[in-house]
Amino acid sequence: MSILIGGGIISGIVGNMVSTIVSQQLKTYRTGKRRIIFVNLTTGQEVVLPVTPKEYMIDRGVNIETVNLTGFGDVHLAGDRTLFTEQLEFMLPVQDYPFNDATTVLDPFHYIDFFEMTSDNKQVCRFIVSDSRTQCEVLLENLQYRQQEGVGDYYCVLTMRRHRQPNPVRLVGDEGTSSGQTSAVTTPARATATPAQTAVQNHTVQPGDTLSGICRKYYGNANLYPKLAAYNNIKNPDLIYDGSVIKIPPASAL
Repeated sequence: MSILIGGGIISGIVGNMVSTIVSQQLKTYRTGKRRIIFVNLTTGQEVVLPVTPKEYMIDRGVNIETVNLTGFGDVHLAGDRTLFTEQLEFMLPVQDYPFNDATTVLDPFHYIDFFEMTSDNKQVCRFIVSDSRTQCEVLLENLQYRQQEGVGDYYCVLTMRRHRQPNPVRLVGDEGTSSGQTSAVTTPARATATPAQTAVQNHTVQPGDTLSGICRKYYGNANLYPKLAAYNNIKNPDLIYDGSVIKIPPASAL
């Protein structure tokens, strides 16, 4: 089988592979036009994967600990939330394929440099799937990429881990206690806590803003973003635009 791309003939295994990708991506775009978006929360830089991966998977759960109670037996206790590790496989094209995203830059290192610099600088990314409620903060652990013989496209595997901001913990009695005293562990109030609001405020969206981040800033609770989206008649809470104005009511009004 041979196909014609960019004025040249691609045949054999590479031709079959590209043909398969074409059919998969055109089917995906007809049904939903899903986009995978990464936003560097430090620099505000955003990239949209040029070719939407065929699939992605997110794990969510809690750690379960089994303890044995004398005279009662084993019981299961729920602990902290688990943090997933995800490997995302995707293609970086050098050809103007019909399934490319409209924002595609036909230079694979435009994307590779973004992922490598974000990882090297230990910066947090917002991972967004545009046609779903999936959005979360991640750290980029590793990027593998290869160039297969043929048309010169790159094929990548990105390993990312769910990020969670740790709460600061201090030891009470560290100062001025003797070595024989036992110190209690306490968690201070979160620095992001804000006083209760009494009036509607306006927030102008800046590069890198997300609804969950805005909710964390004004309410101290990122999980209120679906309610804030509904209050502002935002149909897709994953997509907000620089320069738009979002009304921030008191939390009781959401």
